[in-house]
Amino acid sequence: MTIKLWKDDKVFGPGICQLLTKIEETGSMHQAAARMGLAYSKAWKMMKTAEEGLGFALTERVSGGRSRVTEEGRKMMEQYLAFETEAREQVGILFEKYFGDRNV
Repeated sequence: MTIKLWKDDKVFGPGICQLLTKIEETGSMHQAAARMGLAYSKAWKMMKTAEEGLGFALTERVSGGRSRVTEEGRKMMEQYLAFETEAREQVGILFEKYFGDRNV
């Protein structure tokens, strides 16, 4: 199950969350994209779309051409991961409620 947060357009989901995690690990959007098997241009577009939809920066450039996740970006990741965990738990409860007595 994939859980995404939407506004008018796709805003935040597992892909952007993983990209932010990789940026934190590597300090680089280029390296993060490469580790995910994405073209840099695709990663950059994902980031810009998310930032525009959310209305705040998820990353910032720092000296030496490096990137880092902003405080707002880190908070968004934490909230998304907590939301995703709780949503999966609730879906499990609902599945049991409606289908638990069947061998599906």
